[in-house]
Amino acid sequence: MKKFALVGKPVSHSKSPSLFKAAYGGCDFEYSLIETTDVKYVENLLRSKTLCGVNVTIPIKVEALAIVDELDETAKMTGATNVIAVNDNNKLKAYNTDYLGVLHTLIDFNININGEECLIIGAGGAGRAVAFALHKFGANITIANRTSDKANSIAEKINCKVISMDEINENISNKKLIINALPANICVVDAKYLNSQQIVFDASPQQSAFLEIAQLKGCQCIDGRFWLFHQGIAAYKIFTQQQPDINSMRKMLNI
Repeated sequence: MKKFALVGKPVSHSKSPSLFKAAYGGCDFEYSLIETTDVKYVENLLRSKTLCGVNVTIPIKVEALAIVDELDETAKMTGATNVIAVNDNNKLKAYNTDYLGVLHTLIDFNININGEECLIIGAGGAGRAVAFALHKFGANITIANRTSDKANSIAEKINCKVISMDEINENISNKKLIINALPANICVVDAKYLNSQQIVFDASPQQSAFLEIAQLKGCQCIDGRFWLFHQGIAAYKIFTQQQPDINSMRKMLNI
C-alpha cells in the first residue's frame, strides 16, 4: 500500500484526507495527517519510504525545499513547495501545485486581471504561489506582509509593489482582486475599505474571518475549496500517476 500524508502545523482541520479518498475511492492508497514543522523528520519519512509523498502546508512550504534533491519548474519559480514525491530514482522531488490551484481557479471563474490592480496579503509559501500566478496573467501586483524580506524576494523576481500590513487599508480600495494567504482566523482588513465591485479570494477552504467581512460588503467571494480542488488534482496525479475521480472530488468539496 502506498502511503501519503499532509505535513505542517496545524493540520487537524484539513480536508485533504477526505479529498484524497474521494479522488481514488477503494484504490490501495492511504492518506494521513502529520502535524510537524520538523522538515528533517519529513525527509526521514520519505527517504525511508514510510511515505511515498507529502503535501506540505504552513509554515514549512519554503523550508521544505532544503530536504529535496530536485525541483520542478513551478517549485523553482515560486521558491516554495506544497508537494514532495519520491521519484523512480529514489530522489525527493519538489513541486508547487498551489500555483496551478490559483491559476485554474481564476480561469474557472472567468476572472480577467490583465492590467488590473491586485493585492496579495501574506508572502509565505501560499503567497508566493499567488504572486507568480497573478504575474502570469499580467496583473499589477501589490504584496502586503508583516516583514519586508519575504515580500521583497518576490518583488525582485516579478517587479511588484511591497507594502506593510499597516498600509493595507489605505491601498485596498482600488484593487479589483484581493487574495488572502494568511491563516483563516486572521483578518488585517477593515471592512469599511472594501466595496461590492471587488473580488476576494481566500486560501483557506474553511470560512475565514476575511471572507465574512467581504460577504457583508457584497464582494464576489471565492473560498479556498476551489484552490484545494485544483491543486489536489495535480498533486494526486504526481503521487499516483493515475487520473483522480474529479466528480467525486467536487462532490466532497461541494463545489
